[in-house]
Amino acid sequence: MADPFVTTQQPLAGDQKNPVLLSSGPVTVRNLSQSPEDRTFLGEVMVDGFEGKIVHATSRNKLPLMVKYYENSTRGRPPLFYERYLIAEYNGERAGACVLRYHGDSERFPERDEDLPSYGCCDMFGLCLLEVGTHADIPEGKAYVDHISVSSKFRGKGVGKILLDTADADAKKRGCKSIFLWVSTANRAQHLYERQGYVLKETKSWCCGCCTYCMTGEKEFALMEKDLQ
Repeated sequence: MADPFVTTQQPLAGDQKNPVLLSSGPVTVRNLSQSPEDRTFLGEVMVDGFEGKIVHATSRNKLPLMVKYYENSTRGRPPLFYERYLIAEYNGERAGACVLRYHGDSERFPERDEDLPSYGCCDMFGLCLLEVGTHADIPEGKAYVDHISVSSKFRGKGVGKILLDTADADAKKRGCKSIFLWVSTANRAQHLYERQGYVLKETKSWCCGCCTYCMTGEKEFALMEKDLQ
């Protein structure tokens, strides 16, 4: 049977600087560009996918500020930075995004104070707790799926699967032996990850889930990992 995935170096229409990384039917994946349209889309799709956690950490009226944060933090970065961000398109329309992280990326691409919009003290405290509750150490030889989200309009169309396939290919290219992620045990996306070959390694919570909920709005998380060898 022919491989349904076609790797190509042909640029997408309207984005001549970013070649297609992976293509399957109407779905194509490329890297993030510095264009305002790309950066705004990234912010919107990520905030939509993690709305519950952000609202828990701050408040619903702060969601636009989080979109602005994504816009700011992905501006003016070195070329390697944009290779960590995957943008999926469905028939040419932006449909989803995935963020990868590798060992040493926190030092390569440090947070910039100027990127953070103006938040109140309580909101900043909530965001700090969320960061602590969702932080992941990334060992050498492993890739980490930091975020993945698909616009509601395109869910159920295979966009998430193609993003994960592209993440696998990127991790292999960089010599990683496995790829992992953390997901709430209440999140149905676990089934997608299982179909993609991810295996449950452990579950994690603090103080019977009470502290975990205070930090993230979720009571328990599952560590899932996929062997790439």
